[in-house]
Amino acid sequence: MKKGRIKWRVMAGALAALSMGIAQAQTGPTVRLTVGDLVGVTQDGVDQYRGIPYARPPVGALRWAAPQPAPSWAGSKDASQFGAACPQAPEPFGDNAQNSEDCLFLNVFVPPSAKVGQRPVIVWIPGSGQVLGSGRLYDASKLAQATQAVVVTMNYRLGALGWLWTSGMAAERKGHNFALQDQQEAMRWVKRHIGNFGGDTDRITMAGVSVGSISASLHLVSPTAAGLFHRAILASGVEPPGLLTSAKASELGDAFAAKLGCAAGADQLACLRSKSPQELLKVSPTYADIGKDGLGWRHFIDGEMITSDVFAALSKGNFNKVPVMVGSVKDEGRGFIPLSFDLDGSPMTQDEYVTATNKFIGSFIQPVLTGLMYPSSKWGSPAQAYSQLVTDGWFACQANEVANRASTQVPTYAYEFADRTAPEYVKDPFMASGAFHASDVLYWFQSPIGSTPLTLSAAQKRLSDQMQAYWKQFAETGNPNGAAGTANWPKFNKLSTPYLTLVPDDISVQDWGAFQHAHQCTAWSLLYSMRALGLS
Repeated sequence: MKKGRIKWRVMAGALAALSMGIAQAQTGPTVRLTVGDLVGVTQDGVDQYRGIPYARPPVGALRWAAPQPAPSWAGSKDASQFGAACPQAPEPFGDNAQNSEDCLFLNVFVPPSAKVGQRPVIVWIPGSGQVLGSGRLYDASKLAQATQAVVVTMNYRLGALGWLWTSGMAAERKGHNFALQDQQEAMRWVKRHIGNFGGDTDRITMAGVSVGSISASLHLVSPTAAGLFHRAILASGVEPPGLLTSAKASELGDAFAAKLGCAAGADQLACLRSKSPQELLKVSPTYADIGKDGLGWRHFIDGEMITSDVFAALSKGNFNKVPVMVGSVKDEGRGFIPLSFDLDGSPMTQDEYVTATNKFIGSFIQPVLTGLMYPSSKWGSPAQAYSQLVTDGWFACQANEVANRASTQVPTYAYEFADRTAPEYVKDPFMASGAFHASDVLYWFQSPIGSTPLTLSAAQKRLSDQMQAYWKQFAETGNPNGAAGTANWPKFNKLSTPYLTLVPDDISVQDWGAFQHAHQCTAWSLLYSMRALGLS
């Protein structure tokens, strides 16, 4: 009897502790959804709802399958902690905290309720080269406050789990371009539920940086993304011409699978699904490989979500016709040289420059690039020449192609971030950093990626305030103009070609071909056309 009373007291104590934990969890801000209630946390004056599942865990039979909507839950769900990031290698900018295949989460940042009515929504697609990153790396509190928008950050599958395509997957027909399907599923979740957070379901801005921007460019022309967003911000990334066919992508994927001992055939997928994420990572490209080899994973035309190259779709008017903001930073390429070449203790060599250019654009064009357009002798070193080549060819002139093609059909605004004193994430021992790739993210968010302790000077903070003011107006109206204290930003047109140049205390407009001349875009436009025809 005594023993039974002790057991009962232990159980009663446990239940009391559990109920106390639930009560504590429910003291935060609460939002009611059709799938269940969420209890978040308030930080820096912003209500944050973290780690919200937007799809079922992509594990087991759902690994390499299209995302499935997350199930509802009973009662209240604790949304005070971020969910796990998707599997990735521990590298610079990586999310080296908890990683798991159960990673399809998003986070919602809701500013204080001073404004009456429904707020615009900004959905942020993270970058980091297809192999790193997560939504939790971006603290969107200051962006939400500055824009008075509901801001959503997301995870999506990375590396082989998000981008691999094999003959076995093609035969199984469970999905394709999985990372992009994740992103669209997250946007569908936002469309269904963001009204409960005070967001306007008819004013959703899709924004992304780097690979997130490349993804956004594909969503811009994707039939299956119709109605999921109403403005688009492409920051430093556009899918170039020359998308693979499904057959070519599966050929490359089969070669990757063979490295794991999973040969093409009936047992290929069972073999691949038996491998751990760590086994996949061991034979996968890394972030440091991007500067040498380009992106390690390729998008392909799947006939449903991706039906054509971005440039061709824009020219033909086959895209989701929303206002577009598109831009790049002045020295994009300098963000890739350190990790790929210079941090090994020796500067990039001429041979490395030629080899990297070969992989970047192909052997047919390489002599023109390294010998005529970007010779090391002109730019000062192989690293500086390659940096300029990457800046112009991967980023500046691709953004310019989008501006040229979209501007005849939708309001389009082009910019160049050009603060060459931007705080550095990774210092190159042999070359000045400049306005390197993704250096503008700190200014958009006023918060660094992850825990890197970077701060803005007073002048840089003023620039950041102005950049956020442009985003605020764009998210609200589709036009970045109208905020007090900001310079006028002309709509892009093919004649005067205006680009807003973002530098501290000196925002101005480049026009009449100045931007295009500085980045040799006439030549690059020809090269893109050749690539689209398979000639490069």
